[in-house]
Amino acid sequence: MLLFLGTLLKAQPQDVSVVFHKPANHFTESIPIGNGRLGAMLFGKTDVDRIVLNEISLWSGGTQDADDPNANNYLKEIQKLLLEGKNLEAQALLQQHFVAKGKGSCLGQGANCSYGCYQVLAELLLDWKTTSPIQDYKRVLRLDEAIAVTSFKRDNNSIEQTAFADFKNDVIWVKIKATSPLNLDISLFRKENATITYQNNKISLNGVLPNDGKEGMHFASIVDVQTDGKIESTHKAIAIQSAKEITLRISAVTNYNFDKGGLSDISVTKKANEYLQKAPMSFDRAKAESSIVFQGLFNRNRWYGKANANTEGLTTFERLGRFYKGEQDALLPILYYNFGRYLLISSSREGLLPANLQGLWAEEYQTPWNGDYHLNINIQMNYWLAEPTNLSQLTEPLQRFTKNLVPNGSKTAKAYYNANGWVAHVISNPWFYTSPGESATWGSTLTEAFLVKNICKYLFTKDKLLRVEPHVADSPGEV
Repeated sequence: MLLFLGTLLKAQPQDVSVVFHKPANHFTESIPIGNGRLGAMLFGKTDVDRIVLNEISLWSGGTQDADDPNANNYLKEIQKLLLEGKNLEAQALLQQHFVAKGKGSCLGQGANCSYGCYQVLAELLLDWKTTSPIQDYKRVLRLDEAIAVTSFKRDNNSIEQTAFADFKNDVIWVKIKATSPLNLDISLFRKENATITYQNNKISLNGVLPNDGKEGMHFASIVDVQTDGKIESTHKAIAIQSAKEITLRISAVTNYNFDKGGLSDISVTKKANEYLQKAPMSFDRAKAESSIVFQGLFNRNRWYGKANANTEGLTTFERLGRFYKGEQDALLPILYYNFGRYLLISSSREGLLPANLQGLWAEEYQTPWNGDYHLNINIQMNYWLAEPTNLSQLTEPLQRFTKNLVPNGSKTAKAYYNANGWVAHVISNPWFYTSPGESATWGSTLTEAFLVKNICKYLFTKDKLLRVEPHVADSPGEV
């Protein structure tokens, strides 16, 4: 027993362990894992567990022409009114002419508009087929290992679930071990725009997202199930009986073109299968390979301190409560620091899209504010810690995203300011939207200067040969 649950029974380092003693009731209590492209939030429930799956490019919508070509005709009048102190009159003209042509972002409700929104991929559901009482529950996210471990006992059966997002092979892994045989139903759920099939030991999801009446992004996910128990596939789940070990490998892809934007004509199902074919079958081998890549980033910058015996065995919530009351916990600020770096490493990777308003993790079909890129401050905040904490290479997606705004931004600059160069306003998306928003009160702010400031990497790197060039993996598994 002690050997089986050794991962959690040993003392968890207080500077790199986020600890819970109960399942998550809300999304914000679940544990995030990610490799920059794929992400998951783990709830650790013991009746029907829920693992929310994400892929960083999964967006509805598509390109749109939102520039008003006549807007620049009113620029001088607006400037004149401002200089005369007639702010309300200037504001009225701004609201009338310096806004998006058409629907823009649909006031932050863009799921079914051309602007689109970032969306959940699917939910992986693990039905434990029992609600009998549990004991010794624990959920731990190890920041230095990028693994999430949930353990509990039920009916004298010790159960441990370990999950990680593979930085080497680009799939998500979930492994369940038990000291006695158990039964488990595994299924995928997506409420719209997708079909799900169960065959033999695989679950397949295929979907197409909306684009204001047109065909939008294609996406696919495959769950490969391996077990020492008996497998039976039904029309709604893969049923596993009498298993002491279950391993899930989860792949997911879209047909988004990470290099140039827009959509490609690849077969997403074929691509999802390729990821599984190239990934090893061994969970332990994959975990070791992924750890080397992850720790190559995480261990570049570490703080160390002396643990407080009074906080040993406490949950992170309990430690936060004590700290708020003024009690000593020198490692809690270090844990917070490490958690920030962990989130950036997990949600940003070279050759992909930058971390968005959700980072990488979302459970909604209509994410708040479309889960987009707010250029006035939010996307920059995601990357503030990159240079000072030795994660410079993770800013490449933001730099390339900025570069890809230039073609549309040049058109927008002409339309609104009759100016050369390029401009972007408050909001953007994977379709490189640069027009103002649909309300001047928030949508006409100029923000590209913030983006350009992020490119000034030389202040930190002193690298005179730095190049901002896109890199796309030649094959699945290359990072």
